[in-house]
Amino acid sequence: MSAYASRSEAATTAAQRPVGVALLGATGSIGTSALRVLERQQERFVPVAMTANGNLAALAEQVARFSPAYVGLVQDCPEAPGGWGRGPSCLVEAATHPDAQVVINAVVGAAGLPATLAALRHGKRVALANKETLVVAGDIVTRMAREHGGELVPVDSEHSAILQCLAGRQPHEVKRLILTASGGPFRTWPAERIAGATRADALKHPTWQMGSKITIDSATLANKALEVIEAHHLFGVPYDRIDVVVHPQSIIHSFVEFVDGSVLAQMGVPSMELPILYALTWPERVPDSGVPPFDPVALGGLTFEHVRHDAFPMLGLGIAAGRAGGAAPAVFNAANEVAVAQFLEGALHFSGIAERVDAALQELGRLPGDSLEALLAADAAARQHVQSRIARES
Repeated sequence: MSAYASRSEAATTAAQRPVGVALLGATGSIGTSALRVLERQQERFVPVAMTANGNLAALAEQVARFSPAYVGLVQDCPEAPGGWGRGPSCLVEAATHPDAQVVINAVVGAAGLPATLAALRHGKRVALANKETLVVAGDIVTRMAREHGGELVPVDSEHSAILQCLAGRQPHEVKRLILTASGGPFRTWPAERIAGATRADALKHPTWQMGSKITIDSATLANKALEVIEAHHLFGVPYDRIDVVVHPQSIIHSFVEFVDGSVLAQMGVPSMELPILYALTWPERVPDSGVPPFDPVALGGLTFEHVRHDAFPMLGLGIAAGRAGGAAPAVFNAANEVAVAQFLEGALHFSGIAERVDAALQELGRLPGDSLEALLAADAAARQHVQSRIARES
């Protein structure tokens, strides 16, 4: 009900030799957090392959520090060293590197899907921070893991929390999953003010330091919709038994309610280094000195609020797409990726993100999604749909 396999090579061989890790998206917020974890845990893990999208300077600095056997840059930069992999194929090359037993997929967007599938096809553990992988092709990805002996272990703090709460439990014992959301920078704003939010407003997340795309997704609550779809596929729980609650302090990362009425919650300081480490070592726990000690007295108080769906329509749109199935989740994700990029470029107002996504779902949400080819076609159609709207209006 959690990850696909009972025990990983990472847990059983760490005492003998460091486990090879491929890190996809090394220069992003998750990637840099992962490297801090790997550096502290160098007796257990060693980065053998690293990729980045286009941040050549940051990747070169990381390579000089960690000396991986394989390095790839997705954007074809003429200044990149000759021995590096180039283009999107470098993600798959890194994920299938023969010395990597674990793949940390921290790529942003649907671009991370081929690498996840390739790693699972080779029976590897995928520490998954690329939630779009499961949103776009959840059934295909989980089937690939089962059929080839691969593992999916979540890195998202909410799904890591659920995984920890479910330890040793059976599916029939679970009544409900409750994911927490910080509420983002607009938690207390009225809907009229949110509609006119600027790029600078939306990038001021109150709790987490993240990349721009995921920060905007947190501001719209699209990120939480993606996480609900991801939880459905990871844990096999129906959508009507997955809820979302706003928790501004981001200390409780998720709850699991069981059929006897008991509720377990996983708590921790808001640091992505905790779920990254657990994804590497699951089901084991190992000592780590990098996270500040937990001080419950210093917390003050923990509060919870209902989601204001009228002010944050992206959550409802995403969950409805998940329920609809087929290509609808892929359409939701692709349309959102393009609309967020347009907002960040100043070509779209904040409320236009939801408008563009809703229009794409109305037009394309019923496309078939029974194969990877069909899902990729729906993804491309949704991107074109949103891009063409901007072109017509400019």
